[in-house]
Amino acid sequence: MREKRFETGLAHLRVYVAEHGDGHVPRSWVCPDCGFALGSWVAHKRAAIRAGSTTLTLDRLTQLNDAGFEARSPRGVRGPTSLHQQQWGQGLDRLRTYVAAHGNADVPRRHVTEDGFALGMWVQSRRKELRAGKLTASDRLEALSKLGFMEHSDRRGGFAAPGRNAAAETGGEAVGNYGDTSRQNLA
Repeated sequence: MREKRFETGLAHLRVYVAEHGDGHVPRSWVCPDCGFALGSWVAHKRAAIRAGSTTLTLDRLTQLNDAGFEARSPRGVRGPTSLHQQQWGQGLDRLRTYVAAHGNADVPRRHVTEDGFALGMWVQSRRKELRAGKLTASDRLEALSKLGFMEHSDRRGGFAAPGRNAAAETGGEAVGNYGDTSRQNLA
């Protein structure tokens, strides 16, 4: 079983490298064709290397390197070209595409775009940051507000609850009302 999973991850890594030109797989990357969590698989391999795990034999390390595996994630000085900034831009671009297609920014938590980006998780993370007061950059708040981003999702169990997206339906302010954390009662 473990060998089969390794071979599956290796095959997906080769495809990713062929399509993207490098092995810098984002942690949230999910293969669009089958749902394989390649980003998580790569992160576990990186952690195993750092820990000196014996599960990664010399043969497996060679196979990983031959496939284009990057043993270090591209973390560096935070700046306009950092991985964090790139992921913010990618997420915002994909959210814009979602809003254009669906008319709202209430993305299901498990939504994955056609190219494998876990947009639902990205949106959920932004909501958590907003509620915790960690999403404070005015340019980011403004960009999200323009898309109708809301602090709380109106989805329950992965489905939209009809008539609950009052801010979007009335054109009300979506982002910026984070001081008021009250929610509508379902009763």
